[in-house]
Amino acid sequence: MTDSKNRNDAPTKKLAITLLIFMVFLGAVLLFSMEPLVGRLLTPYFGGAAHVWLTCLMFFQAMLLLGYLYAHLLVRKLGAWHLIFLLIPLISLPLRIGAIANPAKPLLAVLMTLVFNVALPFVALSTTAVVAQVWIANSQVGRTREPYPLYAASNGGSLIALLGYAFLIEPLSGLQLQRLVWSWAYIVYVFFVLLTWLKISPDKEYRKPTKTTSDAVTPKPLMHTVSLQWIWLSALPSAFLMATTNYLTQEVGSFPFVWVIPLALYLGSFIVTFRTHGGVPGFLKIFWMELLLAAFALYLLGLAMWPVLFVQLCIFFAICIVAHGTLYELRPPGSHLTQFYLSSAFGGWIGGVFVSLLAPYVFHGLFEYPLALILFAALFWRQRDKAFTNFWPDSSRLVAWTRMFVIGILVFPIVGWITSSVNKSTKFRHRNFYGTYRIVDQSLEKSSMAVRQLVHGNTLHGSQFLDPSMRLEPTSYYYRGGPIYEVFELVPSPRRMAVIGLGSGSISSYARKGDLLVYYEIDPDNEKIAREWFTYLKECKGSMRVIEGDGRLSMQARKSDTMKYDIITMDAFTGDGIPTHLLTKEAISVYLDRLGDKGIILFHISNRYYDLRPVLKSTASSLGLFGAMNDPGKKSNVKAPYLEGQWVALAVDSTRLRPLIDRGWTALGNADGLKDMAPWTDDYINILGSCRIRD
Repeated sequence: MTDSKNRNDAPTKKLAITLLIFMVFLGAVLLFSMEPLVGRLLTPYFGGAAHVWLTCLMFFQAMLLLGYLYAHLLVRKLGAWHLIFLLIPLISLPLRIGAIANPAKPLLAVLMTLVFNVALPFVALSTTAVVAQVWIANSQVGRTREPYPLYAASNGGSLIALLGYAFLIEPLSGLQLQRLVWSWAYIVYVFFVLLTWLKISPDKEYRKPTKTTSDAVTPKPLMHTVSLQWIWLSALPSAFLMATTNYLTQEVGSFPFVWVIPLALYLGSFIVTFRTHGGVPGFLKIFWMELLLAAFALYLLGLAMWPVLFVQLCIFFAICIVAHGTLYELRPPGSHLTQFYLSSAFGGWIGGVFVSLLAPYVFHGLFEYPLALILFAALFWRQRDKAFTNFWPDSSRLVAWTRMFVIGILVFPIVGWITSSVNKSTKFRHRNFYGTYRIVDQSLEKSSMAVRQLVHGNTLHGSQFLDPSMRLEPTSYYYRGGPIYEVFELVPSPRRMAVIGLGSGSISSYARKGDLLVYYEIDPDNEKIAREWFTYLKECKGSMRVIEGDGRLSMQARKSDTMKYDIITMDAFTGDGIPTHLLTKEAISVYLDRLGDKGIILFHISNRYYDLRPVLKSTASSLGLFGAMNDPGKKSNVKAPYLEGQWVALAVDSTRLRPLIDRGWTALGNADGLKDMAPWTDDYINILGSCRIRD
């Protein structure tokens, strides 16, 4: 009779499990597609600073912690009332962002925007995985099942959402469509949660905790000690995620596909480790030391190339596997399930707070990355497996000496960097919400000359000769005779010039008596650095002023200003990336509103990772503008400290660009050799389509 009843219940249980899995999967897809979507919605208000995304990550971790706390304290008590809780976020739909940028207090402005616009739906969705696992662990359906595989299913949905957003959703759809589809999908999610509850609740066993397999074989942990280990093993990977993301975004630029790759790998490490018979793979229990040394060496070498960044991401993934695998091996029985996830979420939030809130004020550089590696070494050594300690005595001499040789190779660049850094000419370091700055004095090869450089992340943002007689001679991308010189020479003085992006203030050297030069700079600290360490602003021959705030928003806010510019130069960078909201059709329309009839808009788009010429061509064409681009290859004899960058000039009147074409510039059109791309708008940006993959 019992066997017959079990056979009859089997389809019902299978359906209940299927609904649970789909509920968890859909909740994860919505939760983690929401993250890059919100980041994109914030960009036009707060610019392209890497810390905008890092603040979002930290905020999402805080909301995840609130969701887990809710699940830990209330889910078993609330029962069906949890469904009412899921209806509250409907007041925030359709998903939208309304913000007022505050350059002086950007962190507070970002956090307040997130709290008022996205906190409710994110907290509601963050409860999904834990609620589902509580339901299955304390019901007849899950009596013989361990709940942890549902966590891996949740992270599978998260991984699909992140990669799908970066490689499918953003390249193929606009923000308005994304917002609407996401909002309707949330309603579908609530419906499936209701179906799942109805399928599981009739047996009334969800209120009665039952013993799972893990309860039978796992002794009750010493909760305080083990909870600290859970927090530690969650905080470090979270901090390392933030540090790695910060490193990448300052190098490659702050864009959704750059954001999601480290986060996807971070979540992927949970998929690898949080499964039946999961944990740390055997070979990583032995070779974690080499992983940490390799990560340290690559960070110190600072090699900015796609292949090197790929290797760094692979190492990041492996380190997360070791940490999260160890966390899985310390998992508790089902009776302590919610405390486990609450501790893990708390640790993740601590790691996020340290990097996003504390590190910019504690450190003058991106020092949390090597610090995380050092702390990983201490953690892994404390938790070291027998496989690690037995490797040396159990291996042959050949294997042992080979490993020593590999470790020596990895240690060599670390020691070399420490030795060379003692004599390195770094005069100043600064860090804030908008990135890291270094002032470096650099001697020129085969010359007695030296230059002072402003380095943002690992990217040069301006330089100046140290020789007082040469101080007004522009260097790097701004040298006389270069592309910017050729454009500025088209306009006679007195000229009215606007520049979006201050850097070291190099363009000030082009201002003549009677000229007006207006800088728009989003970073309030940049002007102080430019004035203290460079003399371009102080020795500017024209009238010069700096307007604080995002260049596009500041121009847009001053529409009542009737002054028209003769030249508008877009020279804003975040590391080596260019903020995309400054390149859209709407952004260029703002520049046109402030441009004279014979004016020129000049875009500086030199970078190692993206070819933005096709984007500017198509976007300019949609506005009826004419364009021309320089050919850096024609002046390959340019030597340091001069750099031949990539520039694009746009004008309403095609005759304004004829002198540039006569000098060798290429007119944008059918014969320019550029690929076709859709114009960028505030609604649609496809940064992935602009990637320049090269060695």
